[in-house]
Amino acid sequence: MALRKLMEEAEKLLRSAGVEEPKIELSRDPRYGEISSLAAFELAKKLKKSPNEVASEIVDRIRFEQMELVKDVEAVRGYINFKANWIKYSEEILKEILEKGERYGSTEIGAGRKIMIEHTSVNPNKPLHVGHARNTCLGDSLARILRFIGYDVIVLNYVDDSGAQMADLILGFTELGYPLDPPKEMRFDEYCGDIVYVEVSKKVEEDENLAERRRKIVEEIESGRGKCYELNKKVVERVLRDQIKTCWRLGATYNILNMESQIISLNIWNEIFDKLREKKLAYRAESGAKAGCWLLDLSKHPILSKEGDEVLVRSDGTTTYVARDIAYAAWKLGGTSKDFKYSIWGANPDGGKIYITDEAGDIELKMGEVDRVINVIDVRQKRPQEIVKYALKLLGLRSEKYVHYAYEIVALSRKDAERLGYCVERGEKVVHMSGRKGLYIKVEEMLNMLKDRALEEVKKRHEDWNIEKMISVAEKIAVGALRYALIKPDIDKLIVLDTDEILRLEGDTGPYLQYSYARACRILEKSEDEPLTKPPAEPLEVEKRLLRRMAILPKMLLEFDENLLIKPIANYAYRLASDFNDFYEKAPVLRASKDVRRFRLGIVMAFKITLANVLRLLGIPLMEEM
Repeated sequence: MALRKLMEEAEKLLRSAGVEEPKIELSRDPRYGEISSLAAFELAKKLKKSPNEVASEIVDRIRFEQMELVKDVEAVRGYINFKANWIKYSEEILKEILEKGERYGSTEIGAGRKIMIEHTSVNPNKPLHVGHARNTCLGDSLARILRFIGYDVIVLNYVDDSGAQMADLILGFTELGYPLDPPKEMRFDEYCGDIVYVEVSKKVEEDENLAERRRKIVEEIESGRGKCYELNKKVVERVLRDQIKTCWRLGATYNILNMESQIISLNIWNEIFDKLREKKLAYRAESGAKAGCWLLDLSKHPILSKEGDEVLVRSDGTTTYVARDIAYAAWKLGGTSKDFKYSIWGANPDGGKIYITDEAGDIELKMGEVDRVINVIDVRQKRPQEIVKYALKLLGLRSEKYVHYAYEIVALSRKDAERLGYCVERGEKVVHMSGRKGLYIKVEEMLNMLKDRALEEVKKRHEDWNIEKMISVAEKIAVGALRYALIKPDIDKLIVLDTDEILRLEGDTGPYLQYSYARACRILEKSEDEPLTKPPAEPLEVEKRLLRRMAILPKMLLEFDENLLIKPIANYAYRLASDFNDFYEKAPVLRASKDVRRFRLGIVMAFKITLANVLRLLGIPLMEEM
């Protein structure tokens, strides 16, 4: 890659001056050069000289021979700065981007290694709300980026098809008179979540007899037999179909749907439970509030121990969520003798098969050893996830491979909640969500609202378009706006969605990125000239800035392998688009002289490729017109 070549030349020059560890980095101020070295600061301590004196001595010793990309080197306040030969460097950057095309920025750092990512994992009793959407978009972007840098990525969606939340639905359908079919023009997942689940949950809280009946339904579902079990399977399937359609609308895809009922029926927990007891890591409480329960011994953990040992098996013999999560995590890391069977559930929009765990299935999928297991779960599950990781360590499994990708929750601005018809209490500026209370903003609602507002603008801008094209563009704007708003902040920051902000065509928004891409497409459409990679003269500073930005993409994606942070990539996309729009204003393309025009067309084409690649990684739809 062009930047790597420039850095290698800088390292070679430093070594020619006797610097054994060059330690170079991108310059913080390009006015002084593209590459900087801090070597003089470290050597100054040993030599008992000033950094500036050492830097000057190093520069004097450099043997400047046969350098293609480094034009000059100088010492400035202790820094050793390398200036690029921009005639050649520009050409190298553009050639690399134009030759690699859709693969520009990709690496093989993950080649031969496998990563398992689990995201979404919404209980199949309701539609996805915007909080779930952050989980989905983060997980999907992780998968896209990791595949781009060479990993074999398996995407899982854990489906909790047992427990009280499902029993509420079955109770409503079998004993409380709720019909199985939703009202006209209402999706089944919305019907279950907005009406049946909310209303039945409230009735159960008020009636002990219903609570007892729900408990028995839970037992029947977990037994894997009976009328309630069979009905539950059908309900889960219908809700899951609707949920996955919403995920597809967001651009997310899956490889495997892991059903909790299958984890229970496979008896993975029993195997893990036996190991914990054999190692004396789990014990039965004989007295106190937890008498009769089996607990995980956390006494040796410096932090987890402060809240006491964790219940794994209740006194009635039922397992807790943490227990099942430990068993499931052990399976992911290859720590059990058992494995699932699968059947084909369906196919993603791209044609890729989706498998589902099925004890009657005839397909075996050998996962093999994984390099990392990434679980995208919100920060409220921090303690349970830490307990799972600790249990894996106690069991002798590679717990360092187990990653809890924690993120903060999503709330809604007051005005958007009111737009969607929700009653907001006086003084409340932010609306938090609760599935049990029916207080949540559905993803479909949010996307439709964004789409309708985008459609209004599209109609104003393009009266000559047919309605189908208008709707298609509005849909892509809506998806791009929502996805970008959910993934661009730090993962540890609360998001308050504001549709006025996320739909803007100016500033740090998805539509701004989409518009920048469309602008590049229009420029290229208007010219019949072949792009030129070699500049006819020293590029303008605005051209250098854009070229410099494009050149760092491969390096940034290499760093992603270490930090798994999506925000820097989102931030890169915004800065790349901003640099392009500045270039657009200050360096006219189509009105320039022929050679300059062709060179700038090369820059525009390279920008189009680079931004397109980044937007695909973020899951933001591309549009050539907007």
